[in-house]
Amino acid sequence: MTKKRRLAIISDFHLDSNHFSIEEIELFISLLNDLQITDLHFAGDISNDLHNISEPFFHQLESLTDLSVTFSLGNHDMVELSEEEISVSNFKVKTFASTAFVSFHGWYDYSFMKEKADFQKIIAFKNSFYFDRKIHRQFDDIKTTAIELEKLETLLTELSAKPEIERIIVSTHFVPHQQFIINTRYEKFARFNAYLGSQHFHELFCHFPKVTDVIFGHLHQRRTPLKIDNILYHARPLGYPYEWQMVNEFLAKYPQYQIAENWHLRKRYNALRKSSDWQAFRRENLMKEFQSSLTIFDLDD
Repeated sequence: MTKKRRLAIISDFHLDSNHFSIEEIELFISLLNDLQITDLHFAGDISNDLHNISEPFFHQLESLTDLSVTFSLGNHDMVELSEEEISVSNFKVKTFASTAFVSFHGWYDYSFMKEKADFQKIIAFKNSFYFDRKIHRQFDDIKTTAIELEKLETLLTELSAKPEIERIIVSTHFVPHQQFIINTRYEKFARFNAYLGSQHFHELFCHFPKVTDVIFGHLHQRRTPLKIDNILYHARPLGYPYEWQMVNEFLAKYPQYQIAENWHLRKRYNALRKSSDWQAFRRENLMKEFQSSLTIFDLDD
């Protein structure tokens, strides 16, 4: 009898920034058990400290459950890491019967800029203000992405050549298609598209018909799964509390917490986050928020 596995992928957990309590982590574990998840993968941005926060968390999950826990890195995870440390968890393959699950970090090469980009401005803004100024890669962004693409192509070529592999599911942290970028006329926000990912990832996937699904995060916006060129893209990041779906649900139930600048996600969250109404609502709805951030695949072992 074929044994069944349930693979769940979640991105942008931000364990430290979200200040999850012990009870909330227990709630997350309870959800995984209820859903009969056997394999859990974190697709980047687990925390801002891989060795001292994320890795003990992985050990905690594995000690309290029967889960097999894997991960790839996002930009937040890479802070204080050497290139060698970054490479350790990159380009991993886990096989489930005829399905190969490929995880890699990804990166960005400014290819999402709609107009001709001024690379000097992009680099200057990054080095002065953007979070990734804290990360020190061995090469510049464009070469780093080119290396990722080259290694990914080699791996997908090897897997596609194996007759026993009929399907490839790919997980990465960074955005792999321009369909998901920030669509705005404001240069202040549009410039962040430079650091989201690369269109070249999708172009590469198209050369491998066995690639059926791609899961990614980084851009904290949950989207309905979207099929592009026979590849189904899944974007369901957890993100920060001010971005959670339950904030909209809370404000619909408690309109007295609405503010004039309701479009400003941080301000509207700050106006309610200390209230007893929100604390109770969060306790009641956090499991649903966790679940809406999981992409799940039922696979044979």
